[in-house]
Amino acid sequence: MRRLRRSTSVRLSLRFALLYSLLAALVFAAAYRMADYETSKWIREQLADQEAVFLEAYRQGGREAVVAQLATYGAFNFEDHRIFLLVDAEERPLAGNVKRITADTASGYVDASAIVFVATSRNEGFGYILREVELGTDTLVLGTSTYFLAELLEGLGAGLIAGFLFMLLVGAGVGVIVGRRTEHRLRQVTATLDDVAQGDLQARVALIGNDTDDLARLSREINRTLGQLQKLVESQKQISADIAHDLRTPMQRLRQRLEAIGQSPELPEPLANEVYKAIDAADDLIETFHALLRISQIEAGARQENFAQVDLIAVLDRIEDAYGVVAEEKQQVLTFTVGPNPIGVFGDQQLLAQMMANVIENALRHCPPSARIEVVLSARSGRVFFSVCDNGKGIPEQEREKVFRRFYRVEKSRTTPGNGLGLSLVKAVIDLHGGVITLSDNSPGLCVTVAFPKSGESAD
Repeated sequence: MRRLRRSTSVRLSLRFALLYSLLAALVFAAAYRMADYETSKWIREQLADQEAVFLEAYRQGGREAVVAQLATYGAFNFEDHRIFLLVDAEERPLAGNVKRITADTASGYVDASAIVFVATSRNEGFGYILREVELGTDTLVLGTSTYFLAELLEGLGAGLIAGFLFMLLVGAGVGVIVGRRTEHRLRQVTATLDDVAQGDLQARVALIGNDTDDLARLSREINRTLGQLQKLVESQKQISADIAHDLRTPMQRLRQRLEAIGQSPELPEPLANEVYKAIDAADDLIETFHALLRISQIEAGARQENFAQVDLIAVLDRIEDAYGVVAEEKQQVLTFTVGPNPIGVFGDQQLLAQMMANVIENALRHCPPSARIEVVLSARSGRVFFSVCDNGKGIPEQEREKVFRRFYRVEKSRTTPGNGLGLSLVKAVIDLHGGVITLSDNSPGLCVTVAFPKSGESAD
C-alpha cells in the first residue's frame, strides 16, 4: 500500500476519479435544482389555471358560483393537498376548507403550521405555495401542498447521492486497478533498465499481447534501443578481441626474433641493451592482448564450466606469500586479516586468485613507501567480503566509476607502468561470479570492497 501511495500512476488515476466524481456531483446538484425549479413552476402554473377557472365562475355567477366551485374542488382534495379560503372585505371566511391563515400570504408561501383547517388536518407538516385571487371585494386564496414536491426531491436527492457515492467508489477502484497495472508495467521497465545497467544487455521489457497504448510504444522503443545498444557493445568487444587475437601472434614472433637478435654474440652491447628494451615493450603489448582476450572470455561466460567450491583462505595464503616480499621491498606495510571460519565461494579458482592479486597489486603500485595496506577476508550475513584498504592518495570520487573502463587511467599522462586493464579484468571476474565491487574513501586512501554470495547464492 505504501508503494501504491507513492505511485504517480495511482495518484493520477485517483485524482482523475475524484475530478470526475466532483464533476458528477455538480451535474447532480444542477439536476436537483432544475427538478426543484421545474416542479415548483408546474405547481404555480396549476394555481394560475385554477385562478382562471374561479375568475370565470365569478364573472358568470358571482360569489355563489365561486362557493359552488370551491365545494366541487374540496370534494376531490387528497390529504389536504390543496387549500381554499374565500374571505370578504373584512377578511371574514366565507367558504373553503381553511378557517384562517395566520401568516402573511403575500410572499406566496406559508408553512403548514400557519394553516387552521376546518377539519382535522392530515398534512404531514409541509408548507403550501399560495396564490391570491381578487374577486370583487372578496379575496380567494388558493394553495398547493409541497408534500409531493418534497417527496420527489427527497427521492431524487437520495438517488443522486447514492449515484455520486457509487461513482466515487467505482472510480477510485478502477483508478487503483488501472494505477496498479500501470505501476506494474513501469516497474517492468525500471527492472529491465536496472538489469541493463548491471550489464545484462539481453534484458528486454516484456510486452503483453497486442498492447497499443503509450507504455507499449515506449516499451517497444526501449527494446529497440537496447537491441541497438547490445549490437554496438558486442561489436566493440568483438573488435577488441579480434585485434588482440590477430596481433598477439605477430607480436610473439616479433619478440622471438628480437630475442634471437639480442642473443647474437656479434651484436654490440649498447645495441643489445636496446634490443632487450624492445623485448620488454613487446612483452607489455603481449600482456595487454592477453588481458583483452581474458576479459572478453570472462564477459562471455566461457569460464563458468570450471566453477567449483573454492577455499578463499588458501588462495589468499598463496597471495600473501607472493606479495609480502614485494611490500617489504617497497618499504610498505601489508597486513592480512582472515575470519576464523572456513570461507569459500562457488567459482573459478584461477580467476578469483587473479582478481584478488590484481586488487592487492594495484594498491602496492599506487601507494608510496611507508604506506599501510590492510587486506581483510570475512564472511557475514550470508556473503563473503574481500577488502583492500590503504592510506595512499586514493581515487577522486568522480573517477571511481570510470576506472573499470578498459584502458582508463586516473593518471592522464600515462607515464607510469600499466595498461589500464587491471580493474576492468577485476570487474569482469566479479560480475562473472555474481559479486559486487565498491570503491570508498578511507580518509585518506581508498577502500576496495568485493562482496560475493556464498555457495553460489545471488548477491544483492
